[in-house]
Amino acid sequence: MAAVAERVDPVGMLVSLLRPATVGAKVISGSGEWAVRVPRYADPAFCVMLEGSCALRLDDHDQIELCRGDFLFVVDMPGFVMESGHDGVVPALTVEPASQPVRHGSPDGPETMRMLGGYFRFDATNAALLTPMLPRVLVVHQDEQAAVRLHRIVELIADETASAAPSELILDRLVEVLLIEAMRLRVTTGGAQRGLIAGLSDSVLAPALRQLHADVARGWTVAQLAREASVSRTVFAERFSRTTGMSPMQYLLQLRMALAQEILRTEQPSMAELARRVGYQSAGAFTTAFSKLTGRSPSEFRRNS
Repeated sequence: MAAVAERVDPVGMLVSLLRPATVGAKVISGSGEWAVRVPRYADPAFCVMLEGSCALRLDDHDQIELCRGDFLFVVDMPGFVMESGHDGVVPALTVEPASQPVRHGSPDGPETMRMLGGYFRFDATNAALLTPMLPRVLVVHQDEQAAVRLHRIVELIADETASAAPSELILDRLVEVLLIEAMRLRVTTGGAQRGLIAGLSDSVLAPALRQLHADVARGWTVAQLAREASVSRTVFAERFSRTTGMSPMQYLLQLRMALAQEILRTEQPSMAELARRVGYQSAGAFTTAFSKLTGRSPSEFRRNS
C-alpha cells in the first residue's frame, strides 16, 4: 500500500477536481510613485513579476514584497492595495479589475514595474468542498532554485496571452499545471499556512494524507490514520486540524463527496457501486451523507449536471 501511495499525487487530484478555467490575464505596469486599491472580487488570482518591484497589501494579511521573477497565488482574492513601494506616501486610487493591460502612475515615464496578472475560476461543483484545502496565499520567490520549472510555465502563459488569438483550452491547461507546480514546490520547501499543502509538508501528517488519497474508499478512522503517522490518536487529530484547518473525518468526507460529484457527472454507476467507490457500505448511507453535505440528493445532482 505504501508503494501505491507514493505514486498518487494528492495535489494533482485536488486541482483536477477543481477544474480551474482561465478568466483573464493581462500585463499590469507602473511608472514613478503610485498606489491603487482594488475591491474584493473573490476569484482565485495569480501574478508573476516580469520587471521591477511593488508592494502588495491584501486585506487581513501581512504586506508582500514582490520583485522580478516572483510568483503569487491567492485562492480567494480579497480587496488589496498595490503600490510602487517607494518611500513617498501616495494616496491609493480605487480602481476596478480590468480585462485589458493596465498602467499605473505616470503615463509617460519609464516603466519601473511590469507584471502578468491573471485570475480564473474553479468549477462550482467542487469549489466549496475543496477550496478550504488550499493555502490562502502562496508566494514563490525568484531566488528559490526549485522555482525554475514554474517560471517556464508562466512564460508559456505570457506567450499564449500575448498571441493574436489566445486559446482558452491551452490557457486552462497551463493554469492547471501552474497551480500543481506551485503547490508541489511548497510541499517540498514548506511555507504554506494551511490545507493539504501544509499537511503534505508536515513529516508526521504526510504519510497518512498520502495513504488517504491513495485509497479514499477505505474505511478510515482517526485511529487508523494516526497509525500511518506513527503518533497517538489525540496527537494526530489535534495536529491534523491545526495544520489543515479541518478535522481528519471532515477532510475525508469532503474529498469523498467531491470525488462522488465528479463520478456522477462523468459516469453512470449505480448508487450501490458509487457508494462502494467512495467508501460507503450502502447506497442509503452514501445518499444520506451526500444530501446532508451538498443540500441535494445524488439523483438530483446527476439530473442537473
